[in-house]
Amino acid sequence: MKKRVSSLGKCPACGDEIVARSGFYGCNGYKDGCSFTLSFNALASIGHPNITAAQMRALLKGAAKMEFKTANGVERIFSVELKEIDGKWRAWIDFDAGSELESLGECPLCGADVVESMLSFCCSKWREGCEFAIFKNSIKRFGGKMVTKQKAIELLKSGQTRVSIKGLNGSRRDVTLLLDEEFGCKVVF
Repeated sequence: MKKRVSSLGKCPACGDEIVARSGFYGCNGYKDGCSFTLSFNALASIGHPNITAAQMRALLKGAAKMEFKTANGVERIFSVELKEIDGKWRAWIDFDAGSELESLGECPLCGADVVESMLSFCCSKWREGCEFAIFKNSIKRFGGKMVTKQKAIELLKSGQTRVSIKGLNGSRRDVTLLLDEEFGCKVVF
């Protein structure tokens, strides 16, 4: 006897039913050409556990509020919605939904405000296409800790700051972090 799969809601692409499959949510209209799928772990890159069936039901009705823990353990609520981007459906996160974001300085590419997001200090005009960002984990590969808000402000204000990294022998040393328009920042030994 075939197990009945219950619908979570209507497919945003074709209107057929969305069901949970093995590891992803998919459209029952796939045999008719609908390509809607969304992995259970679509938000794993930002530390969110699998998207639950209840969260998927909410997403299929529109934007849903979801709670995330940042790298330093702070709980934040973000707005998430389903969007088709370059022909693929994605869980799109609005990291600054409904919040007033503090300007940390001026974007070196376009002059807009640089603001803090969960993973970086980025241009507030990222939706308009500006790609400037100082990623918080950008010095980890050199033995450093996360780039702090204060260090990002110093970088944006003066173009450089000093950070401490751990060398291969385990000893700590200070290096210069320079503002870089293409990569956000670069380490100078």
